[in-house]
Amino acid sequence: MAREEYNTAVLLLGNNLEWTTLRLRKGEPEQVDQQRVTLDGDAGDEATRGAQVKAALGGIKGTLTAVLPTDKVLLRVVDLPSTDAEELADMVELQVDKFSPFPVEHMAVSFEVLSVQGQDSRVLIAACKRDLVESLGDLFEAAGRQPDRIDVAAAGWWHHVRALEESQVEGRHGMLLLDASGSELVIAQNGVPLMVRSLGAQADASNEEYYRELAEEAGYTLTSLESEWGMHAALDLTLWHHGDVPQLLVDLLQQESGVAVITRSLDELPPLSAGIAARSVQALEDEQPTLDLTLTEWKAAASSRKGQQKLLMLVASLLAIWLVGMAAVFAVSHVGRSQVERLRDEVQSLEAPAEEVMVLRRRVNSMEQYADRTHSALEILREIAENMPDGVEMTSFSYRKAGQVNIRGEAVRVEPIYDFLGELEQSPLFIEARSEGITQAPGGRRNPDFRLTARLPGDEEEMQ
Repeated sequence: MAREEYNTAVLLLGNNLEWTTLRLRKGEPEQVDQQRVTLDGDAGDEATRGAQVKAALGGIKGTLTAVLPTDKVLLRVVDLPSTDAEELADMVELQVDKFSPFPVEHMAVSFEVLSVQGQDSRVLIAACKRDLVESLGDLFEAAGRQPDRIDVAAAGWWHHVRALEESQVEGRHGMLLLDASGSELVIAQNGVPLMVRSLGAQADASNEEYYRELAEEAGYTLTSLESEWGMHAALDLTLWHHGDVPQLLVDLLQQESGVAVITRSLDELPPLSAGIAARSVQALEDEQPTLDLTLTEWKAAASSRKGQQKLLMLVASLLAIWLVGMAAVFAVSHVGRSQVERLRDEVQSLEAPAEEVMVLRRRVNSMEQYADRTHSALEILREIAENMPDGVEMTSFSYRKAGQVNIRGEAVRVEPIYDFLGELEQSPLFIEARSEGITQAPGGRRNPDFRLTARLPGDEEEMQ
């Protein structure tokens, strides 16, 4: 049975808690839960708020992704001359040093590859203060566990808009998303973002003040976009909103930016948490880096915990296998004891006939050896005499059938002795011929003596 993987994205904005859980079955995501609740507004610390989140969510299965509001994160889109993930990570840190007002060591940094063109990558860089990530981690730890991933709200909205056919139209297009939590502006060219930023939340300002501020920021952003990415014709802007069309904002946007404004209802899009959960599923399957602002030490601790869990599971599995094996051994031992005794009796009953057969075999071999005249003493002596060179004289000859021949003698010089040994080694009657020693008196006062041994077929059996 295939394993089911769960991915839950949780978004907490003020007192509003929203979450979506997807289950990956047979490689396809399936939504199993999606809710939005309002928490008690009197929570004064992370522990109390975490307890409320835990009570609302219940047990969280699988991967947990928390969502940071876009206005808490610095976002930049840049083109970098590499496609290698490690090289891109080093380049991203240099880029953060350029646009961040804080030292990079005080920031949580991540990036996502938006597109690849040849050896260049267009990446979305996200950076926020570490203490913001730590605070979010403390909140979810109070709710039962730390997040496995931390994503950004704007990326979830872009995931939904990108799924629409019109987002893939060629050219440069903008998206201004107006939600109760804030406003997100994304400018894309040929379906790939050039700029992602937050234009802020309404707070205590009136609608008119807020709309004027949004229009001014949008106009400034489009001007900055042209200076960084160049002019591009036929730019339009889609305003995503709740409820009735904010006509005043539409007029102000057209006035400040000079572009056509199209209005769409946010009710057409799934909840933000659903987009974040879908991105989490995609991140598990995609080889390219995606936004994840979790701290390095969290990932190391999570990896260590997973390693310990795997080790414990392995130990438990081995223990279970050992117990099953021992039970099987005891069972087989108990059941087979009588069979072992029976086999032992059969072996003992066969030992005597087997010994008789071995004795008979040795007698037959002995008779065959003595009946075979090929290696008789006469034949061996004839072979030695034929191979003995001039200048060599044999003084003694010892013969043992199916054994070996010992030869002693003397020679006028040492060289004929070695020639004699070589001839015996080549003889088909012997399986081996070796020198046992050559003795020569100092000063050459007498002829050198020698001792040779030649082994006959059958001698190797006795040696064994």
